[in-house]
Amino acid sequence: MFRGKKKKPGQELEIVDIEKDRSLDKVPEKPGDDKSKKRRKRKTIREDNGKIVPDKGHNKEPVEEGEDGHGVLIEFEDVCKKYSQGENEFYALKDANLTINEGEMVVILGPSGAGKSTLLNLLGGMDCASSGHIWFDGDDLTTYSDNRLTRYRAENVGVVFQFYNLIPTLTAYENVALMKDIKDGTTDPKEALSAVGLAQHMHQFPSQMSGGEQQRTSIARAIAKNPKLLLCDEPTGALDTGTGKEVLKLLQRMSRDKGRTVVMVTHNSFFADIADTVIRVKNGGIESIVRNDAPKDASEVFW
Repeated sequence: MFRGKKKKPGQELEIVDIEKDRSLDKVPEKPGDDKSKKRRKRKTIREDNGKIVPDKGHNKEPVEEGEDGHGVLIEFEDVCKKYSQGENEFYALKDANLTINEGEMVVILGPSGAGKSTLLNLLGGMDCASSGHIWFDGDDLTTYSDNRLTRYRAENVGVVFQFYNLIPTLTAYENVALMKDIKDGTTDPKEALSAVGLAQHMHQFPSQMSGGEQQRTSIARAIAKNPKLLLCDEPTGALDTGTGKEVLKLLQRMSRDKGRTVVMVTHNSFFADIADTVIRVKNGGIESIVRNDAPKDASEVFW
């Protein structure tokens, strides 16, 4: 199901061991899963101006996967998030329609207050839509109870934060090992840390690591869950350019080589060059969704 991308000739990657870490390729199945009953993936269509939009025909009956076997993982249909302050109401997100394919690297761009964080929270099941539908792998998240949303987050979503959110009194190994308490069948912490190039640092505390090492520990913690969806909230915001580039390389490889769907929220427009799909958000609405047919390698991006 996952789309693979060929490595460019002569391309060198500095993150060690990730290619050999096959454990990250396996997402444990839940007991009782019946794949034969799973809804077929949804299709998108591409308009002449390059924008990707939902194929509305799928709302009536299931559709076949594309020829490349690469289906839609997430779809927003007229999604709104409304807040009330006394008698006043305002929309943090209004009439949002978008699709995200399996294995894609998606960059969500927009200025502060545009609705990026709201969009990310809805994707991760950390917030609920006021109206509309959010489809994930064929299921409508807007119909989920609180308990089922908790299971959705635990089983399907990994989150990488801007400021790492590591527990300071635990080592890198122990921070990653916490995922065992959230979900069964997680990747061994040693393997997850080796996958991000931190095999020699697993017994260090956050205070003993650089910002880049802490962020890579945060990524190791997220991927240890074997999530289908990896959400990144300004993952390079607290890093210098050189270290930030290393983090971008790692995230891009998680999409290209491991088939993870990576969604990154940022205000940095330079990151659009490395994305498969770029979603621009403005004033609480989706301004554009553009497919990048030739994304750059993360090592080529400068800011």
